[in-house]
Amino acid sequence: MARGLADTWSALVGPPMRAWERVPIRVQGRITVALPLVAVVISAVLALNGNLTRVAIETDIQRKFEMTAALGNLSSLMVNAETGMRGFLLTGEQEYLEPFGQATQQLPSAFGELTALASAEPGAQPRAEMVGRLRELETLTGQQMADLSFQQQFVAGGGSPADPEIRRHLEYGKGLMDRIRSEVADFQGQERALLDDRIDDINAIRIRDYVSVALALVAALATRFLAWFLFRRGILRRVDRLTTCLRSRREGTPEEFPEPTKRDQMGQLEREVHQVLRR
Repeated sequence: MARGLADTWSALVGPPMRAWERVPIRVQGRITVALPLVAVVISAVLALNGNLTRVAIETDIQRKFEMTAALGNLSSLMVNAETGMRGFLLTGEQEYLEPFGQATQQLPSAFGELTALASAEPGAQPRAEMVGRLRELETLTGQQMADLSFQQQFVAGGGSPADPEIRRHLEYGKGLMDRIRSEVADFQGQERALLDDRIDDINAIRIRDYVSVALALVAALATRFLAWFLFRRGILRRVDRLTTCLRSRREGTPEEFPEPTKRDQMGQLEREVHQVLRR
């Protein structure tokens, strides 16, 4: 059994080793030095790729957080504007109009921020869909603000809050507000789902990095062993052969030393020794 394994090993390793022995010593040295660097290069490439991917995903995660917060701010502006207008209709106090005025001033910048975040969404189709949904939401909020403005002007012009016209606008505004809340909630839900996907991607990359480090370590050990094995079978084997021949000559039991055929620096030394042994 052991002999069969040895024969199999010799059959597998023999041809490559004979080819390796024909390689000049300078080239052998370069190969044995370069082999361990392969694992370092592979590890560096994997780490760089993982870091670049992680940066892109983390940027997208930050954008999801900002989008969710901006949508929440938009919803708060609209709810406060509607609530304040109802307070004005009931009391006639101007202070209740402050949330409406605040919404009027801040809505353009709020949608500007949302549009900028949507425009940075990776992928042409998701980006177009998100921008389209924002346009629909902007249309709804514009209609709601126009209706609230009508209610304010109607009452400020002497109209009664109990007028049927106001009641119709209140019902209409309630419907708009329900649609705005629904759109914002759906939008935020979609962003949270995408955020969960990005977090899963980060976790997958983290696991991949751990695996890459482990594989790089295994590759480093393997290439280091291979470099040592090739050095042993190449340079050290030739040095050992020279040492054995010279020792046998000194001890008076000269051992046959075939004429060297390689033209590298080690081959020059072997030819010199061969000439000495022939004398």
